[in-house]
Amino acid sequence: MTKDKKQKPIDSLEALLHRMMNRIRQSLELPAILSGTVAEVRTFLGTDRVKVYRFDADASGEVVAESVNCDRLPSLLGQHFPAEDIPLEARKLFLKARQRSIVDVAAQQIGLSPLDSLETTEPLDQNNMRFRLVDPCHVEYLTSMGVQSSLVVPILHRDQLWGLLVSHHSSPRQVSERELQVVQLVADQLSIAIAQNTLLEQTRAQADQEATINRVAKLLHSMTEMQLQQALELTVFALQSAGGRIYIAPQNPGEAAQVFSCGDWGMGERGGGRAGGAGGDEGDKENNRCPMPNARCPMSHAQCPMAYAPILFEEHPGWQEWLNMEATVGKGKLVWAITDLHRAALQSDLAQAFFDAGIRSLLVICLQYRQQILGYLSIFRHEIDTETLWARRPDRNNARHQRPVQSFEAWRELKRSQAQEWKTAEIELAQALGSHFAMAIHQYELYQKVHVLNADLQRDIEERKQAEKKISALNAELEERVQERTAELQRANERLLREMSEREQALRDRQQTQASLERLSRQSELILNSAGEGIYGLNSQGNITFVNPAAARMLLSGVKELKNHFMHGIVKHSQPDGAPYCWEENPIRATLETGAVQHISDDIFYRCDGSKFPVEYVSTPIREQGDIVGAVVIFKDITERQIVERMKDEFVSVVSHELRTPLTSIRSALGLLARGSLNDQPKKSQRMLEIAFDNTNRLVRLINDILDIERINSGKATMYKQTCNAADLMSQAVDEMRAMAERAEIKLELTPLSVQLWADSDRIIQTLTNLLSNAIKFSSPGFTVWLSAQVETRKEINTEVTKGISSSSDPCHSSILFQLKDQGRGIPEDKLEKIFDRFQQVDASNSRHQGGTGLGLAICRSIIQQHGGQIWAESILGEGSTFYFTLPINH
Repeated sequence: MTKDKKQKPIDSLEALLHRMMNRIRQSLELPAILSGTVAEVRTFLGTDRVKVYRFDADASGEVVAESVNCDRLPSLLGQHFPAEDIPLEARKLFLKARQRSIVDVAAQQIGLSPLDSLETTEPLDQNNMRFRLVDPCHVEYLTSMGVQSSLVVPILHRDQLWGLLVSHHSSPRQVSERELQVVQLVADQLSIAIAQNTLLEQTRAQADQEATINRVAKLLHSMTEMQLQQALELTVFALQSAGGRIYIAPQNPGEAAQVFSCGDWGMGERGGGRAGGAGGDEGDKENNRCPMPNARCPMSHAQCPMAYAPILFEEHPGWQEWLNMEATVGKGKLVWAITDLHRAALQSDLAQAFFDAGIRSLLVICLQYRQQILGYLSIFRHEIDTETLWARRPDRNNARHQRPVQSFEAWRELKRSQAQEWKTAEIELAQALGSHFAMAIHQYELYQKVHVLNADLQRDIEERKQAEKKISALNAELEERVQERTAELQRANERLLREMSEREQALRDRQQTQASLERLSRQSELILNSAGEGIYGLNSQGNITFVNPAAARMLLSGVKELKNHFMHGIVKHSQPDGAPYCWEENPIRATLETGAVQHISDDIFYRCDGSKFPVEYVSTPIREQGDIVGAVVIFKDITERQIVERMKDEFVSVVSHELRTPLTSIRSALGLLARGSLNDQPKKSQRMLEIAFDNTNRLVRLINDILDIERINSGKATMYKQTCNAADLMSQAVDEMRAMAERAEIKLELTPLSVQLWADSDRIIQTLTNLLSNAIKFSSPGFTVWLSAQVETRKEINTEVTKGISSSSDPCHSSILFQLKDQGRGIPEDKLEKIFDRFQQVDASNSRHQGGTGLGLAICRSIIQQHGGQIWAESILGEGSTFYFTLPINH
């Protein structure tokens, strides 16, 4: 190809490419790179105009960079060109074959030089240039622009046609192969710059999005104050919208919805109030909102003059129906991006409300935490006017070849009332922010509920502390009495003191544990319906407005049956002696009238079936804007507590009696010896000493048994479990009791079972010796006591007579069943269960003669339960008794 000027030196070409690459390396800002590039290329080619033309999504384009030589051609910078100015076939060749075109208007000739094969997409020889006659319409188009020579090189990005690098000259000019190669290299460098700029823009957008999410999360995730209003305003700003709204649905009956908004919604609504934020309660009168929440309103829905006023659009019957019809942004995502509400299938009243507010585009995010829907986050945009500067007035109704372009005079096209499309990045940002809103709202609601329940938990802790103090006082008194009676029991008293020290340490540990539980409770997911105490709310007239399932269960009624009824008529509140309160004297009414918090520890409530039960309760006023609008009553059934108190009193009484009897005997015997009344009777003196010694031993055994069973039941007695053989344990127990059996003329029969089990061998031997000792004591001379064992499965055990706790092992796993049978007088059927309790014996009068404490079987049951087994007894009066217990084989 001939040249119209001298060949440029190699160093100028290298300098041009060097400057281009340096500019791309030094600056990632695409406008600056493009501006410098067109200037460099125009200087290199010496043409009148070099521009960069970028395609839009609709195939139209805009001149984004331009360099013009001394106004020899008019500037086109910033002007748009219709899509039909570059035909579809030409765009396909630019993309598929990377075709370059050189037009010589004077010669009516166009040169086409593709870089890739259109059929195979394989690279071609760069010198592959073919010429043909140029389309007359193309000539007309360039002539109207004042162009006689043009060079067009495509710019690609990610296998897409990004734009064109174009050179125009006002007079005929030929382009050399080297110039074409240089311009192609520049276009390739621009592709690199565009890729780097795209990556930069994506990085910046991601950084801005993460920064916005962090700022919103910082405002939301505060346990003391959730700044929903500020977070909403920041969200609206980040999404470049006109306004936004947060609707928090009521989670419990009687509660009102909360609404936060920013921007001018301009919609008259009625519903629950706000927790704060713009668009507050000042507009209630103008918006026809009901001034009284539903929980306080004495009128029915039909009587209320505000019943048919406008409501919150999120509570409108057609709102959810409309959302269900609209497509979400993705499968499983409760996000709706409505670009144009004019095309949405809204009900007429909802649509009119949006149109009156000037809302054209709407983005709705359902605030959902796990499976619970908490409300909605709505972002809106107004309609906008768009202005486009065209290089000529576009005519959409006429094809370009039918009406050639005659003028490129700039024309501004103004489009009014246009909807703004929601971009993918904006939807993803809104969805991420919606997740933070939902999580923060859920956490804050839990925090409020836990804060209310903590006060009740603190009171329970204080009551338990008082109970522990009373127990400590009783134990100290018992210890002092034992210490005063005899120096022989000093060692036992020291052990008891150590035990008390351990209890005090345990109390401190328990207090620390309770403090830890208190801290953890603030993070727990507690809800009202899971509370163990009965909770109900009253309005100012004393009618029940809400009640939790625990309260309904205690009152033997349903939740719905209790609501809207007069509380005093339901529970028939009475004093501890059974005298009923009149409503005027009821402490709960005092809370409603004066706001005083009532702490009542011992009153009576009646169930719906007429039965009564003791309760303790706390009534707390509900205040709204300084007025008492109701009360919350938290009560619990203290029947079991009273039973436990009676059991403690009975235990102390029994222990005192059991101690007093041997101590009285010891005191009498020692008194006779001290006064010298038996100095001349050495046999009686010796007998008195034996009586004192035997009763002293009985006291030691009693104290040891009490301490032993307390340690086992409280878990303080460590079980040293190891693999042991059942036959060895049975043999050792029989050997220990053989001397006692021989003195009582009782025969012991052993059938050992050689099976390995995981147990504390000393404790199992203790259990076997206790059972053997009882069998020997209550058998007549000449009788036989049998001890045997066998392997059985769990489901074969007779659970109807089982006493104790069940093992945690799988029901089909094997266990050892121990059996000890005697021929004694037997046990009455009504005492088969009681004999395993403390100080319970079949014949108490005979127990002292036999030397028993009444605690042996209770200790046996505790040991077996600690091993995950069961123990029970079967008996026939006059024929004997059989004691069974099981131990699991598996470790």
